[in-house]
Amino acid sequence: MNQPAIQRVGILTNVRKLHADEVRRQIVAWLTKRHVTVFDVLVTPLEQALSEAELFICLGGDGTILHLAGKMVDRAVPVLGINLGGLGFLTEVRREELQSELELIFNGHYDIEERMLLDAQVSSAAGTAGSEKKARRFQALNDVVIHREGLTRYMGIQVDIGGACATRFSGDGVVIATPTGSTAYSLSAGGPIMHPSVDCMVITPICAHTSALRPLVVAGNEVIQIRIASGEPVSRALCTADGQIDMEIDSDSIVRVTRARNRFRLVKSSKRNYFETLKAKFKLP
Repeated sequence: MNQPAIQRVGILTNVRKLHADEVRRQIVAWLTKRHVTVFDVLVTPLEQALSEAELFICLGGDGTILHLAGKMVDRAVPVLGINLGGLGFLTEVRREELQSELELIFNGHYDIEERMLLDAQVSSAAGTAGSEKKARRFQALNDVVIHREGLTRYMGIQVDIGGACATRFSGDGVVIATPTGSTAYSLSAGGPIMHPSVDCMVITPICAHTSALRPLVVAGNEVIQIRIASGEPVSRALCTADGQIDMEIDSDSIVRVTRARNRFRLVKSSKRNYFETLKAKFKLP
C-alpha cells in the first residue's frame, strides 16, 4: 500500500542487545543521507520523539516495543520492530532484512496492522472521599496481570464483566490479554491463541484451584473489573502491565480493564505473515 512520505523518524534502542549500537548507527547514517530528521532516544527525550516522529524504529526485541507501546497514550506512531535477539512476534524484521525493508518503507510500500491496546485503571473501592489512594492509569499491548508474587499464601479473585460477577476463584492470579498478548503469559497459563485482528479480550486464570475453570473470551467493548481477597486481614498482590509496570494492590483496590481508545500501529514485514511467525515460534510444520 502506498503511504505518505516520511520525514521524521524516532529510534528506540535496547543497548543491551548484541550489535544494537552498530545497527543504530547504520540506520542514523542511512536516514541522514536521505535528509530525514532523526530523533534518537539515546540523546532525545522519548516524549519529544513521540510528539515529533512519523515513524518509530525499535531495535531489540518484543520487550522494547512493549515499553514504547505503554508510552503511546496520546499519539499512535507507526512502529517498525527490528529483531536483534530471538524470534519475536512484534519484532518481525531481521537485521539482514533491514535495508530492503527501509527502502520499501521510504518508497511508500508498506502495510500497517493496527493492534488492540488495553486501558487499565487501578483505584480504591472507597472512592476519592476518605481515601488516600490515588487512581493510577496505564495501557498495555500484551496484557494486564494480577498475581500474588509470594505476597499472600493464596488469593481469591472476583471478575466482573459488564457490571455482573462472571466468576470467583482462588489461585495465583489472572491474566487479561489482548489478541496480541494471547501468545505470551496467557498462553503459558492455558489460554487460547487469537489472531491479532480479532476484537476481543481473554481472561485466563493462573493456577486456579478449581480445575473446571477455563479461560474466557469476551468482546472487545466489555468492561472487566477485578478485585482480590484472601484469608489475611489485608490481601495484597501485584498488578503488572506488559511486564513493564508493577504496582502493589490490595483488597480495597479495583482494577478496571477496557479496550483503549487508541490502537498500536505495527509496520508489517514484507517477508512473512503472522502465521509464518507463529509456526516458526512454536516450531510447527
